[in-house]
Amino acid sequence: MTVDNATLRKSEFQSVAETVGFCRSLGATLITLSGKDRASFLHNLCTADIKGLAPGDGCELFLTDVRGKTIGFGHAFADSESIILSTAADQADILIPHLNRYLIREDVQFFDQSGNWQQWALCGPQAESFLKEKMGLQIPAKNLSHQTATLEGITLHCCRTDFFEYPGFLLQIESTDCEKLLATFTSVAADCDSSVFEFLRVKAGSPIFGVDITPRNFPQEIDRDAKAISFNKGCYLGQETIARIDALGQVQQLLRQLKFITINDIPLTGTVLEVDGKKAGHITSVSRDPTNDQVAALGMVRRAHATAGTQLACPSGIAEVC
Repeated sequence: MTVDNATLRKSEFQSVAETVGFCRSLGATLITLSGKDRASFLHNLCTADIKGLAPGDGCELFLTDVRGKTIGFGHAFADSESIILSTAADQADILIPHLNRYLIREDVQFFDQSGNWQQWALCGPQAESFLKEKMGLQIPAKNLSHQTATLEGITLHCCRTDFFEYPGFLLQIESTDCEKLLATFTSVAADCDSSVFEFLRVKAGSPIFGVDITPRNFPQEIDRDAKAISFNKGCYLGQETIARIDALGQVQQLLRQLKFITINDIPLTGTVLEVDGKKAGHITSVSRDPTNDQVAALGMVRRAHATAGTQLACPSGIAEVC
């Protein structure tokens, strides 16, 4: 008997919600930085306090240009010998030249590992017990804490994350080991289509560079200041503009989670949102829950309409700011 895609996605989503599921088709740019100056070098090019990270710690960050505009968004994971920078897919051609541009005499080496590694995601109420039982991992509860483990001779770098709606982890694995690892994972966890994890991402309000964030955005427009911006770390590229926005003014638009309270059809990304017939923003990401057809979205919304409960109209229905 053939199982249709909708039924399959529903089953996968329920596995993540009730037990554990994983996704092995997450696109990611993975760059390693090594050398004794790696922390201070990255610290000077991003919004986060990289020098404050101890081995096993991670942080969220924006990479900014001299104008304070965003050129990258992601996570940094520090260990005793390197830092792993994990960002959206297909960003190496932008980020590697950017890093090279500001490398003068520092002892830093960076390598694009995107073709050599894959980044998987593991989520669900039983994700933590899966890691403990299969790999002996007990990762600290702090978000973005991480450890390296070995499973059946395969080395995995495992990072706690709140990027998805359910408790989860990002797993960075050498591409040549992925097929060997697959049988172990599928024996206890659902192998999920990327659309399932896309809904979990959108429902959690987690943005992706190139989708919800563009080079036109200031970091404060993404409204993740507490997670990704240190206002006490001192100077870094673009810091003057970001500090000025914090001290003297405010951005005119903000990224917001949206839920559709009435819907005719699934809206497209880029769909204009209106209040009283006037443009109030646009949708950046949209996804549907395969179990109940609930539609979740992210949208860039003008500050005047960004308060929770505000209703925004579009041809597909009415969305409410969460």
